[in-house]
Amino acid sequence: MKMNKTIAKKLALFATVTASVLAAAPSLAATFALSKGSFDLKNFSTDPLEVVTLAEADTFVISSGGDVIAEANAESNFTPDSLDPLKRARNKSLSTAEGEGSNYRGVAESFAGLIGYNFFVDAGETFSFDFNGFLDLITLIDNPPAENATAEGTVVFELYHSDDLSTPIDFFALSGNLETLGDDDFLVSAHSDNVFTYNDFTKLFGGTEEFALADVKGYYERTFETATYLTLVEAKTNKVTVKAPESSNLLGLLFLGLLSIGYRVKTQTLTHKSKLLRD
Repeated sequence: MKMNKTIAKKLALFATVTASVLAAAPSLAATFALSKGSFDLKNFSTDPLEVVTLAEADTFVISSGGDVIAEANAESNFTPDSLDPLKRARNKSLSTAEGEGSNYRGVAESFAGLIGYNFFVDAGETFSFDFNGFLDLITLIDNPPAENATAEGTVVFELYHSDDLSTPIDFFALSGNLETLGDDDFLVSAHSDNVFTYNDFTKLFGGTEEFALADVKGYYERTFETATYLTLVEAKTNKVTVKAPESSNLLGLLFLGLLSIGYRVKTQTLTHKSKLLRD
């Protein structure tokens, strides 16, 4: 009986997810991929001396015989305590792509991140904050194996001593990937000892319709023996791809497109900003 209830719950959830996808793609596209993430940090025990937020979105589409749409957006903010008594930082990013017909490729990638520099914690004091967020991945195709849809996403935060930004002292990571019809599907999370978290994962792998949904919430808490400055880095990436078999002409156009100045500049900017968060 317990197993039946579990199956029924997953079927009901899948029906809800599918309905939301169809609402987002009213044209009933032959391929559809979505990667969406959001993260909220609040109730910091102390304030950072400086904050930085980053958001970037990029799309690329090419077609010689089908219709393809790719969309991406991202936003990030870190509100100082003087403006928000909850001391809150939050960001979100979304990437979607859909295609119909043949000979097309669509890619969407979004990135959102934030940095809190120099949280001061005195000797014997505890640094803490609460967090919650989600990562949603969905892929749909109609015509295997001719069509392909992938969705991937990552949400990470890392805490550093401000005088050593090469090695994090604590971390949390959530990552997922869907590859329809491939077999490289996963949804996983990991964290250090001072991160306390609850994860609610729901996933359906295999077939032409897949999803991986993760809701996370928890808190961070650590007491420091000596006075220290801390730097917190949080980042998320969401990327999707839809494609149908490319002809030789399309591959030639794709090659030229990847070499175009505009695309190269956007890609380099995204890579540079991602590196800034790490470095």
